[in-house]
Amino acid sequence: MGAVSFKGVIIGGIVDVVASVVLGLPFAIYTVSKLDLPSIPKSQVGATVTAAFHANVPLYAGQLLVGLACSVLGGYVAAWLAKRHELLNGVLSSFLCVLLGIYVLASGQDSNPRWLQLLLLVASPALALLGGELMRRQRQRRLQTA
Repeated sequence: MGAVSFKGVIIGGIVDVVASVVLGLPFAIYTVSKLDLPSIPKSQVGATVTAAFHANVPLYAGQLLVGLACSVLGGYVAAWLAKRHELLNGVLSSFLCVLLGIYVLASGQDSNPRWLQLLLLVASPALALLGGELMRRQRQRRLQTA
């Protein structure tokens, strides 16, 4: 039996990205609700929303923390589904976030500073690894008490 659970890695990666989008949606909705969208030219709506979001540091930091926590969740789910090699499967679940991050970085579409983009590229696998470690420890505790 191989070390990598493709099912675990793929589902963990999807959980990470989908949970980040769903849980990040209230932050976006709140930001948009504070703007007078009808007075903004349609060509400038995206840039205006992004600028307003980045200007609200607590909101922006909260959304980043939610996204990072979702990487932990994705790693945990991947390790749980894999039932083996939790650390490896956990870290590999970050593949989707890393690929999306590389794409956005290469295309120049990210409005975040370059240092933050690079930090998030490293943080996603590190936190997915943490999710795998949490599942590994949970399994060890169950085996010790059984």
